[in-house]
Amino acid sequence: MKNITVIEPQFVSVFQCIGSECRDHCCKGWDITLDKPTVNRYLKSSRIEIKTLAAENIVTTRRSYENWGKMKLNTAGNCAFLDEARLCKVHSELGASALSPTCATYPRGAKIFKYEKQKSLALSCPEAARQLLSSPDAMLFEQTNYLQPEANKAQELDQEKKLLNLMCLNIVKYSGEHIDEAFYALASFLLYTGKVNDADDRVAKLEDYFAQTISSLTQGGIRQQLDQVKPDYNLQWSLLLRMQTYFGGITKLRGLPMLDHYINKLIYIQTEGAKNNDINQSMVRLENAWQSKMMPWFAERPWVMNNYIQYRIYDSFFPGDDSLTPLMKLYLLTADWFLLKSLIAASVEMVGQVDEDDIINIIYSYHSVTKHTAKSALAFVAEINKTKVNDDLSLIYLLK
Repeated sequence: MKNITVIEPQFVSVFQCIGSECRDHCCKGWDITLDKPTVNRYLKSSRIEIKTLAAENIVTTRRSYENWGKMKLNTAGNCAFLDEARLCKVHSELGASALSPTCATYPRGAKIFKYEKQKSLALSCPEAARQLLSSPDAMLFEQTNYLQPEANKAQELDQEKKLLNLMCLNIVKYSGEHIDEAFYALASFLLYTGKVNDADDRVAKLEDYFAQTISSLTQGGIRQQLDQVKPDYNLQWSLLLRMQTYFGGITKLRGLPMLDHYINKLIYIQTEGAKNNDINQSMVRLENAWQSKMMPWFAERPWVMNNYIQYRIYDSFFPGDDSLTPLMKLYLLTADWFLLKSLIAASVEMVGQVDEDDIINIIYSYHSVTKHTAKSALAFVAEINKTKVNDDLSLIYLLK
């Protein structure tokens, strides 16, 4: 028997689907793929309505065992099995066990290693986003163990990468509501990890520099260094335009109408600056809104965005695999943060007050459009990566 460790943040362990109460249900606007047993189960169902709906709305693709069919969406963009109360007819008539793997597991997911499983939730689910952002303890980790006959058929967990991931999580945690300081500290820490090559005492050196980084965060040293950085408004403006161009080319995708609602507020502020031929005006206006309206609100709720960045580091096992350099990954994460920050700042500037629902709406819809599938994530990464200036350290110019 093999001992398997299961890690999950608290918001993952307490998550429950809220069904028809959800602000934007997951049965519309996306391709819903069905595996072979599910297709056959629905087409041969003893329930006439299920069988009829399946025959009329399942397109048999036979691309693979897991992708044997796809649901056609109706004129409203909904799955044909969705009833008037926005509940699943398959679930209500056949039970949860009859759901396809896609429907049964979403928004749940996990990274599987040989002896460890790291559970998570997709933030394209509005309720998952709400749970993450609204609870101070959402990113507290829970660990359980169980026995199974064999180890998981997956690679063994790299212990140094796990150590780096935990260190990065704690750097963010210690920054509280000051996420800009977290990113600056992470950049400094990752630069150092890239320079330490002595295998004999590498871990000891990393632990020592990590302790120094935490001390600099808590004692104000990181703040002093960050205050010396001057913003690059051209880089910031370029990134916002890239985002708007990218989203403008997308149609009929779940979450996009909600995201557009907030993008339009941002566009209005940018347009005002463009009228005066002064892009700096718009960027300064957004930063002032963030500092004067959002930061006091976050000071009373320091977990809100801190939980979000911790989630991103945990969910991606940052700095993770070797497909991209750690600094490149940090640049992309910082770009995401800057875009979300700009959308939130534009909303509070236009509306005049802070509403937690706006933050939830922005984050879940952003993830729906940019993070829901590997394909969408890669496309968005390629777009925002075009705005880099010289190297990955241009990320620091997005923090001011």
